[in-house]
Amino acid sequence: MFEHKNLYPVVLVPGVVGYGDDTVLHKVFPYFGLTSTSYGKVIKDMGMDCHTASFELLSSVWDRTCELYAQIVGGTVDYGAAHSKKYGHSRYGKTYNKPMIENWDKITLIAHGFGAPVARLLIDLLENGSADEKALTPENELSDLFKGGFFDKIHALVTIAGVNDGISLFEAFEGRLPGAKKIFAKGATLVDTAIEFSKYVDPYYYKTGIPVSQHGVKAYFETVDEKKELKFDESALDSYLKGEDNIFYDMGAFGMSKLNSKVSASKDVYYFSLSGEVTNSIMGKVTLPKLKAGLTLPTTALIGTFENYLPEFPIITKKDHDNDGIVNTNASMPPINDSASAYKDISRCQPGVWYQMPVENRNHFSFIGLFVRPDVFRNEIYDLMKIICNLD
Repeated sequence: MFEHKNLYPVVLVPGVVGYGDDTVLHKVFPYFGLTSTSYGKVIKDMGMDCHTASFELLSSVWDRTCELYAQIVGGTVDYGAAHSKKYGHSRYGKTYNKPMIENWDKITLIAHGFGAPVARLLIDLLENGSADEKALTPENELSDLFKGGFFDKIHALVTIAGVNDGISLFEAFEGRLPGAKKIFAKGATLVDTAIEFSKYVDPYYYKTGIPVSQHGVKAYFETVDEKKELKFDESALDSYLKGEDNIFYDMGAFGMSKLNSKVSASKDVYYFSLSGEVTNSIMGKVTLPKLKAGLTLPTTALIGTFENYLPEFPIITKKDHDNDGIVNTNASMPPINDSASAYKDISRCQPGVWYQMPVENRNHFSFIGLFVRPDVFRNEIYDLMKIICNLD
């Protein structure tokens, strides 16, 4: 046992294509661990409870936050009466019969990629609630998540290559390949289908033709020439892409700016950010991928060469070129509106301030174990948790 001041449970919050404890895939290829060792197992071996959340792949920041809360406390996902009415989707989602955390006191959140804004919004809603939901929903129907007043529920938040400001990846894709977002949305639905099927020995959804994605983009199986084929509701897909309740908007400059204007660091929570960079700037003119980019080399190059100066779109310049293969390096640092400092040592850490770890020469997925030696990855987790467990 190592020296510690706390052993609060840990909830791991995955990024866009994330999956958690409730999938078969997690048992053989955990999102937090990938080809290395399981993040959750290392944390459990250190004496802490640990769980990994799951999300519908095309859910927005708000929707994922509601899904995360339901998994932590148990019960049915409530997206809110005001939110669901505004964006035209069902108010309720999946039901989780067993909570991740029994008798929730305090927990630590470790969020990768797009999980970062989800974790930040969860903290904000727990403390401040939602004025829109309070105004539209009777008290006896209002989810506790929207009531506010729940302070000291989150001990620390660690964002790993997190989307803390807007990223340019999807705009870069769309600029090079118009319609790329639509292709990605369909691909994500296929992945969501595979993950959903992994929970069932007898795939109920496949047999009945019920839509495999009940939220955002809808897809369904249809018999064509005596074979089942996956079809998409094109009108629902187009509506999703045009709205603001989607991952593309939320991860971009406009969506993250909107979120950051409303959500700020809590004075009761410790914050840490880990960032990567796998690019080289040549004389400030050309940004090239490093070997560490690995499998992300194509996207590293794409982000590192994309710029946009049209005022009707997010402005993207050379300062946004450095990246980890998925997230712009400057976007993975502390949110622009919050207080931040370079991490020195545990004794200097205070709640309400972001502490930036040294930027590492590694790509987005190596942070969660892809092609990292198990002993090296295990030591990285151990060193991070020793910091978290020795905070007051």
